[in-house]
Amino acid sequence: MSEYRAASGSPAENLFIRLFEEVFGAEKTGYLYSQYPFYDIYNDSRFADFLLENGGKRIAIEIDDDASHLPGHVSQEKHDDDLTKQNSMMHLGWAVYRWPVRMMQIQPERVKDELRIFLGDHPLFRTIADYLPTQRGGSFALKEHQQEALANLAAMRARNETIALLYHATGTGKTVTAVSDAKAVGGRVLYLAHTKDLITQAAETFGYIWPEASVGLYVEDRKEINTRVVCGSVQSIALNLEFFFPESFDYLIVDEAHHASAETYQKILAYFKPRFTLGLTATPERADGTNILEIFKNTAHRLDIQTAVEIGELVPVRCIRIRTNIDLTKVRFNSIQYNIKDLESKIFVPERNKLIVDTWMKYVRDKRTVIFCASRKHAELIANELYQRGVAALAVDGTMKLSERNETTARFASGKLKVLCACDLLNEGWDCPETEVLFMARPTMSKVLYTQQLGRGMRLCEGKASLMVFDFVDNASQYNMPYSLHRLFKLNEYRPGRLALEPQAQHKAEDDLYAKGEKPEAIVDYPVDATDYELVDLFNWQEEAAGMLSQMEFVRRVNVQSETVERYIRDGLIVPDLIVPMSDHRTFKYFKEETLTAAAKQYGWTLIDDSNRKALFMDMIRKMDMSYSYKPVLMLAVLEHADRNGHIKISDLVAYFRAFYAARRANGLTVEKANSLYCRSDCTDKEIERNILSNPFKRFEDMQMMRHTKTLGIVEVDSAVWKKLTDAEKAEIRQSCDEKLKAYFGRMAQDGGCTR
Repeated sequence: MSEYRAASGSPAENLFIRLFEEVFGAEKTGYLYSQYPFYDIYNDSRFADFLLENGGKRIAIEIDDDASHLPGHVSQEKHDDDLTKQNSMMHLGWAVYRWPVRMMQIQPERVKDELRIFLGDHPLFRTIADYLPTQRGGSFALKEHQQEALANLAAMRARNETIALLYHATGTGKTVTAVSDAKAVGGRVLYLAHTKDLITQAAETFGYIWPEASVGLYVEDRKEINTRVVCGSVQSIALNLEFFFPESFDYLIVDEAHHASAETYQKILAYFKPRFTLGLTATPERADGTNILEIFKNTAHRLDIQTAVEIGELVPVRCIRIRTNIDLTKVRFNSIQYNIKDLESKIFVPERNKLIVDTWMKYVRDKRTVIFCASRKHAELIANELYQRGVAALAVDGTMKLSERNETTARFASGKLKVLCACDLLNEGWDCPETEVLFMARPTMSKVLYTQQLGRGMRLCEGKASLMVFDFVDNASQYNMPYSLHRLFKLNEYRPGRLALEPQAQHKAEDDLYAKGEKPEAIVDYPVDATDYELVDLFNWQEEAAGMLSQMEFVRRVNVQSETVERYIRDGLIVPDLIVPMSDHRTFKYFKEETLTAAAKQYGWTLIDDSNRKALFMDMIRKMDMSYSYKPVLMLAVLEHADRNGHIKISDLVAYFRAFYAARRANGLTVEKANSLYCRSDCTDKEIERNILSNPFKRFEDMQMMRHTKTLGIVEVDSAVWKKLTDAEKAEIRQSCDEKLKAYFGRMAQDGGCTR
């Protein structure tokens, strides 16, 4: 087998996590999947250093060290192998970004700037959920009477199906059927199409069939977001997903659904979590023969585990908590993973391994079990100890060749192997529904990792009534507590062996059995300590922080500088609601919304968020105060040179300023006040750049309207401002700047100023 690779918490990985959290916040690092296993185009085992999902697209991040990747330091074979790995990632549809360790060490600000550029100012991170089943759904033709189609849709929902495809020829009433069904379901509706004609026609149909519902358009020049029904263009919605919550809509209609394979459609389908999704098409098969419904089901936001259990797509789960007495309180950690060396020193001990093996031998012997281990070495130790006791057990990990892995898992599925001791065998290709028991013997702070492991044991299988999960619970501090089933699903009451996840009807039936003093047959024999009931401490700083504002976000929400907020916190004038100690010298501070509101009121600060940032920006332009002419010149330069993302090269700003004042000088007009650098014909580009960034730009920066990305040599208009600006508003900005400049230079002509 190849050399062991795990989510090792290497110094390079830890450094990247540190930079990532400084850009996006520590609470966002939970979306990073470290050492994600996959197979390349040759079916060789690979690992992405990090994988995350952003706006429905998977992004691989590779950290390159000089010894393994630097040209001239590696062999041609290694270089070619790296290219194969990267090309395979791209073949899977992933975006791939790479940073050398040396750059992270020497130029951390550059890496952070690039992260923000590549992933966005307002990223749409979400948990990787390839272990979950796809949506239930079906397709049918529109019948002569639309009422029959509506009855079919209602019947599908009664069967807990959540996605459907309605097809028939153009002009046969698909939109009327869709609108009628959306009205019957109720809630908020998003209708999507790729042409403005289809969108306006649908809006009219909604108004006619469902007149009591407010209807808004979300297209390039019109952004109505707060109506009950939103009829939007695919392009506009896909570019502005950050302005919606995943749960914003209960019903999603996708017109011309045969376009669903396009990236913009897939991005939207992957992001929103409606109760029901309906695709409309006159072309149910694509030219390549791929069924559109399968695209829908595979792209749409996956079912969550609880919902999948309730509708019978995954099996119910029972749980046993086994206390190990292993102390993890001193194990170092970053925001998503333990230091692997510290962890190994604690859990690679004979006593803990013996407890794992003894538990299997005593309580679930002969049941097919997967034991999730912390490393390949750990897996081999457990497998060997089981083997010594006569158990058919093998260690298996993601570095195995596909043929070897398939042979091993086939033996497990057939019952020839009773136990798989697994490390990093979590990729999409691994599936063994025959698994009856999971041992969670790998302490992890990663929600992604724990849920991936859990999901692999929850597949349906004939004769499998439930999955039994054994959580090996180590002692830990409040801030480095590993995940367990109860912590994952916020179940604070633990009763050994009882169902933790189940359909409601099954929960009631089991309660009735216990009320009679009986137990379900599945849990007659299980380990119990002194009591059969426990309250589980569910405190999870990442969950707590998810509902709060980080200090970074606090600063973005008020019209004062970050230094001011930092001083107020340091002086005790603002008190954080949650302080997370990551080390002796490093903490993360979080604030409730009401703390922010109270501070803003007390200190007279203006509250800013993405809903009013553009309005405040426009108000600032209209009321622009001017000691010099620089602010309106800056805005004119921005409008002249900004790209579609609101990015402007510093060099373009400098050239615009130089040309603006040179033109005034050439025409014998007042250039500026006598002390302005533009009264000199020999001012340098560097002087102009310093002037721009220290004078007109600073006010916009303080209000979080613009940002200077030094390492890329650009100024960025905040996306929550730039993407919302209409053509009419840009024209208003130009007109306002021209008027401000005319008034300013009119005063200058009287008060005196330089003309040469």
